[in-house]
Amino acid sequence: MSTIEEIEARRAERREKNAQLCEAQRAIDLEAIDALEVQYGDSNIRVVEVPFTPGLPVLTAVRCPRPIEVKRYRATVAPDHRANAAKAAEDLGAICLVYPIGDLKDQLIEARPGLLVGLGIESLGMSTGRAQDEGKG
Repeated sequence: MSTIEEIEARRAERREKNAQLCEAQRAIDLEAIDALEVQYGDSNIRVVEVPFTPGLPVLTAVRCPRPIEVKRYRATVAPDHRANAAKAAEDLGAICLVYPIGDLKDQLIEARPGLLVGLGIESLGMSTGRAQDEGKG
């Protein structure tokens, strides 16, 4: 077997092992998220997938923000505070993150440092309506 074939075989083996670990983690995450959907209501939870890292969740969940939380976000990103938009989204993401919690949350944020900004934007999206396309002849 050539060096390239050995490397490719090693990579394929590692990827298969990671795929199995990822699937097992997804089942754990979905179980927790299912309980949160029951608690908060299906339309009040948004699930965001993150790249697999061994030992960390592959799914996160945020809840819909409360009115006071949206008000705080808006105040932070008011026209004279536009530079604070990412920080406001990050803060909202931290407040609305409901899965994972505890040490796993801290470890996941360490591994994915921009995650809270995206989660804040996702949670904010739940607090608004969604436009629907109407078919036009």
